[in-house]
Amino acid sequence: MKYLILILTFFIFLTDKATAEIYQVTPSVLNLRSCAGTDCKIVGKLLSGGNVYVEEMNGKWAKVRTAIGEGYVAEKYLIKSAESTPLSEETSDLPAFVLIIILGIAVWVIWYIYFLPSRIAADNKNADKVYTVNLFLGWIPIIWLVLLLAALIGEQKNTA
Repeated sequence: MKYLILILTFFIFLTDKATAEIYQVTPSVLNLRSCAGTDCKIVGKLLSGGNVYVEEMNGKWAKVRTAIGEGYVAEKYLIKSAESTPLSEETSDLPAFVLIIILGIAVWVIWYIYFLPSRIAADNKNADKVYTVNLFLGWIPIIWLVLLLAALIGEQKNTA
């Protein structure tokens, strides 16, 4: 299961490459609309000099992504920015493999903590019962705490 999560995460990070280019808003205020047309609802206002990521252009309207959301603006009010870089490079602070390693470590730590009562109770007489309850009901915080307490004060198996 944990390998499936890692593979899916790796796939998502590597295939989510946006190729939007940065444009600047030229008028003092530009309407961000829900669809391409002047009759569409205004969903936000963009200020002069603000950057937008243009995903599509069709001659009159541009589909853009901004800090306030996605929408459409009139193409004639945008100019290409000098700092135009792919969106994936602009927003990605860490390489995908680093994020995958961090996710893998996080999953391992959560898994370890979840089964901590079972690990502690491994030498107890009731180890099988603690493990079974931990497996199915350990996600409930009060039961996890009771299992941890039972594991800590449980009677040890006779090794003789």
